[in-house]
Amino acid sequence: MKLITTPTILDELRNRPSKQRADMLLSTGRILEESPDSHLTTQIEEAARRTGDLNIMSDTDIQLLALALTREVAGDTVVVVSSDLAVLNTAEELGLAFLDPHKRMKNKIIWMRKCPACGHAERKISQVEECPICGTVMIRVPAKRKPVHSSE
Repeated sequence: MKLITTPTILDELRNRPSKQRADMLLSTGRILEESPDSHLTTQIEEAARRTGDLNIMSDTDIQLLALALTREVAGDTVVVVSSDLAVLNTAEELGLAFLDPHKRMKNKIIWMRKCPACGHAERKISQVEECPICGTVMIRVPAKRKPVHSSE
């Protein structure tokens, strides 16, 4: 089994022990640093848009999933390891195997926005956060749930 990550994940490491562990794993070849095929980020964004996760995912999240898709297209067996539920939800949407170390991912969720004031709901999540009816900030709520089973 190979461990592969993106440069952006490594750039996010903030504390000294994490940086030192990553440096040690990189120097011993136990983890590899690789960039994804940039054209696959569009597929990731489309999948995240379908689930309603795109607005809360970072570029690093998208890069990580694009790397997994890059490796899978190359014929490798890939398991995405993350505790970020938006990443795991999008991985499930893409059909990628995943492992949730905290075992919190129980359902694939398709999100929608709902106005807590007037009840107006929109399936398509856009950048606009205000309700078009009353102007209240809309909240993300599950529209659909489907049980999932992570790769363990």
